[in-house]
Amino acid sequence: MFSPLDGQAVVAVARWSRMFDGNPEAIGQARGFARTVLDGHALADDAELVISELGTNAVTHTGTGKPGGRFVVELEVHPAHLWVAVVDMGAKTEPTLTGGDPSSPAQVNGRGLFLVEALSAKWGTELLGSGRRVWAELACGA
Repeated sequence: MFSPLDGQAVVAVARWSRMFDGNPEAIGQARGFARTVLDGHALADDAELVISELGTNAVTHTGTGKPGGRFVVELEVHPAHLWVAVVDMGAKTEPTLTGGDPSSPAQVNGRGLFLVEALSAKWGTELLGSGRRVWAELACGA
């Protein structure tokens, strides 16, 4: 489709977001939100897992998990990729892959960002005025 104003191709992008309480029970609600919004999308299962991991990190490692904390799930469906993000209430540290072997049975936790990295074409973080967005881009057809 071309825009009549400038002759440039117009790309349709669908975008959704929803806020959740900063508690462990809300992680299931966030997964349900993604499942509903992305119903039938080829990357719905991957997106649900990424949101679960990022939401869990937000509740566990940031101000989101404190009383009154909240997090936001953001979803964007583009023609060639799916973009997912969790916006948390901030922490003093930046999300990083932990040391060690994520496949080792001795590693009890710390696998979340390894899963995000494995499922994503790319991922990253950005500081916001009062928190941090952790995002992942899942490529269609990858």
